[in-house]
Amino acid sequence: MIYSGFWRRFVAFIIDMLIVSIPTALLFIPVLGTQLAGVETPDQLSQMQLGFLGLTFISWQFFSLLITWLYFAILESGAKQATWGKRLLGIKVITTTGERMSFGRATGRFFSKSLSYAIVWIGFIMAGFTSRKRALHDMIAGTYVVKKSFEPGQELPETKSRKFLFVIACVLWVLFLLGITALSNIMAMSPTQQAAQLAAQRLVNLTNQRMALKEPLRLETSTFYQTADGYRAVVVDPQTDNKFTLFLQNSSGQVCCQAFPFGDCQDTGFEPCEN
Repeated sequence: MIYSGFWRRFVAFIIDMLIVSIPTALLFIPVLGTQLAGVETPDQLSQMQLGFLGLTFISWQFFSLLITWLYFAILESGAKQATWGKRLLGIKVITTTGERMSFGRATGRFFSKSLSYAIVWIGFIMAGFTSRKRALHDMIAGTYVVKKSFEPGQELPETKSRKFLFVIACVLWVLFLLGITALSNIMAMSPTQQAAQLAAQRLVNLTNQRMALKEPLRLETSTFYQTADGYRAVVVDPQTDNKFTLFLQNSSGQVCCQAFPFGDCQDTGFEPCEN
C-alpha cells in the first residue's frame, strides 16, 4: 500500500509536537518560574502579578501556534514534502494530483486540523478507516499522506473504507474520554467531597427505588434515615470526624446539605438546605 496508516502518522505527529514544543517551553518556563518565585499560594499574588502571568501564558500560546504553523506549512510545502517527524517515519504529503503542496494549501491544511480538535480528535482517527487513509484535514485540503517512495504521476488507487469499525472506534474513544474526565474529577475532589458525593448517590438510589427504611441503614461512614419528607444521610467527615447531613426531599430531586455544629457545608460541594 502506498498510503500511510494511522499509527505511522500518529508517531510522526508526536515527534513533530515534541520538536515544536520544546523551544517555546525552554523560553517561557523560566519566565513563569521567575514570576512565581517566592509565591507559595495563589492568594499571595497581586492583581499586577496575575496580569503578568496571564500575559506570559497568552504569549506562550501565541508563539507556540506561530511556530507550529510555520513548521508544518514550510516543511510540508518544501522539497521533502514532510516534517521531520514524517521524514523519520518515511512518509510525505501530496495533493490529489500527486504533486507538492503550495504554502497556502499547507497553511489551510494546518488550520483545518482545528476542526478535528473541536470534535475530540475524531477527524484524526478517520485516517485509520477511510478510503486512501485520509484524515478530515486531508479531505478539506485535498491531500494524501503517502510513503516517501511515491513518485508524481503514480496512480492513487481507491482503498476500502471501514465505516462500521470507524463508528465502533469513535464510540470507544468517546467512552474513554468520558472515563478519563470522570476519573480526573474524582481525583480532584477532597475526601470530604468524595464522601458527600457517594452518600448523595445512595440517597438518589434510595429515592428511585422507594426503599422503605424501618431502621437506620449504616454504610461505611454514612447512616441513612427515611422521614416523611424524604431521605437523610448523616455523614462522618473523613478529614475532621465532624458530621454533616445530606437531605433529599421526595419532591425536589435535589440533594442539599445541613451542617452539624462544627461542620461546614461548603466543604461538601452541596448547597445548604433552605430552612
